[in-house]
Order: sequence, then structure tokens, then C-alpha cells
Amino acid sequence: MSALFLEPHDVLYLRGNKLFGNAGAHGEALMPPWPSMAAGAIRSRLMAEQETVASLANFRLSHFGLAKRNVDGTAEVLWPLPADVIVTSETLDDATYFKPTELENGIASSYALPLLPVHAADKPGKPVSGLWLNQQGIIAWLAGKSIKPAHLVHSSQLWASDPRLGIALDVQKRSAADGKIHTTETIALANNIGFIAASTGHSRQLGNGDFVRLGGDGRSATVYTVSLTTLETDWQRIESEGRFRLLLTTPGLFAEGWQPEGVPGDLVAVAVSRAQTVSGWDLRTGKPKAAQRIAPTGSVYWFDKLADLQRLKNLVNNGVSLNDPTRRAEGFNHCRVAPWV
Repeated sequence: MSALFLEPHDVLYLRGNKLFGNAGAHGEALMPPWPSMAAGAIRSRLMAEQETVASLANFRLSHFGLAKRNVDGTAEVLWPLPADVIVTSETLDDATYFKPTELENGIASSYALPLLPVHAADKPGKPVSGLWLNQQGIIAWLAGKSIKPAHLVHSSQLWASDPRLGIALDVQKRSAADGKIHTTETIALANNIGFIAASTGHSRQLGNGDFVRLGGDGRSATVYTVSLTTLETDWQRIESEGRFRLLLTTPGLFAEGWQPEGVPGDLVAVAVSRAQTVSGWDLRTGKPKAAQRIAPTGSVYWFDKLADLQRLKNLVNNGVSLNDPTRRAEGFNHCRVAPWV
């Protein structure tokens, strides 16, 4: 598979959905950013190359994420640690999969599904945060194999936070405005780390050496054409067992909140973090986009009683059902599936 590697030249302003408050407020960065950032960057550059709104009517971001670019023209995809894996040791040698388990009689819970993901461990431990899977780790997860320390990368190896100070100006006095100071968190990516993106629905193609504008302030990034290793799914095992795990590789926007629609199976368990809110600005209409709650990237869903294998394959290729054509074009609801562990 060929894709575009977007390599920033400077720090990036990757704002989330939180507004600045009073004087002294701090604006946090959202990492990884929403896929709409890459969709907007690519479409804007394509329109500069004579594409039009009409010719981009079928534009769709088909892949988005963080990646490492190699000198041989390939790129290694990186995933946030899926929510069904927990690591508690600082040496990263105790990665464990959650096991969907039926609750014992007499245990009450507000959990809405029949099976609860359980972490079976000899002793309690605090999860290590900020972990990502490298490409070998992704292959291991897709096969349901053990996650080893060599499969894990800490976010500190991929990017660093770089806070920037901002001061409002008084246009009348032509000087700094009193009490209007704030800080904004920016993201400085490590060497050879950038964003990987692929898109369909346009005739013109971006190539090596092209530039795009990313995030707040439109910071520039160079485009490189790279090839991605195909990540295989064990479809035969999924078909024979009749059950599977579904992982969100981009945020999920569902009509039923955290529950995906149109998946050919019975949802029996879920590991999903706190909901996020996505919005944005619509340049065509000059109005803000509606604020919507999303399930974060890395959320994992367990399904039993597979009903239609071909529908499941189509879902991986096209994304989980999404009624909003704008958000679908921006790359939300992408997923991968893997056998049950």
C-alpha cells in the first residue's frame, strides 16, 4: 500500500476541543490529533493544484496515524496501545490482555454488556501510560500473541511537549495588553517521526517534496511517498471461531455513543476510555462544526456470533458505519479486527 508521510518542519499546534479561559490559561495539545487535520491539509493542497470542491466530492481519508519513515522509502505504522492490553511494570515485561469474563452471581454493576474485561494478575499495579505499539507489536496484537518489551515504544521517544508563551496586544497602545497572557502546548516530533495518510476520491496526487499546512498556524510539512507493509488479519481463524476483537484506529463517531453500528456480530464486551469531543471550523460555510462525542482511538470491542465474514472484511476496508458524510471523508471510524485472545 502506498501512502503519504507528512514530516513537519517545526513544532505543531494540535489543539483539541478546549477553549482558552481566563488570563494565564493553558492550551493543551491533542496527540494523536484528529484525522480531520490530515484530511484538511491534503484537500487544501489538492485545491491549490486545481482540484475543486466538486472534484473532491468523493474525497475520503482512508488511512491516518503516526509512523516512522525509513531511509529505504518505507514507513512503519505506530498505534497507541490498544485498550485491551495493560502494562504495569516499568520494565514493560508484563503486558497482559484483558479477558472478557462473566460476572459472578451477586456482583452488581452498571456495566451494560454480558462480559466484563478482567485483568487477572498476581498483584495490583498501576498501568504504565503513554505506550505505543511499533510495527512488530501491531503484528503480534493482530495475531493475538504476547506483547513483548521490544514491541513497545514510549511516547517520549516519539515526541516532546514544547510550551509556548502568548501575549495579547493592545491595538490602541501598540503594546502588550494587561493581564492577557497564556501558554499553548506544542508538539515537537522526533526525527523521522511524522503522520501517515492515504486518501481516495481525487485525480491529482501529491508527491515527494510537496508541502502541506498542518494544525494551528498552518505549520509546514514536507510530503514523502512511502510504502506500507500490509498488516494481515487471520480471517480463517475468525471464521472458524465465530468471534473477534475490533480496534478503533481512528476515533469512533457513533449514533449510540460508544457503541459501533453495523458490525456483523453480537457485542459482548468493551474496553473504551473516557469519551472525547470533536468539533472544528467549516471553511465552506464559515461556521463551527457541531460538537460531537467520540470514542477514542485504541478502544477495543469484543464480538461473538459472527454473522457475515464478507461484511466484516468490508467494514475493515470502509470503516464502521457513519452517517455523517463530512466526518466519513475526514477519516473517522477506521478500524482493524483480530481474533479473540
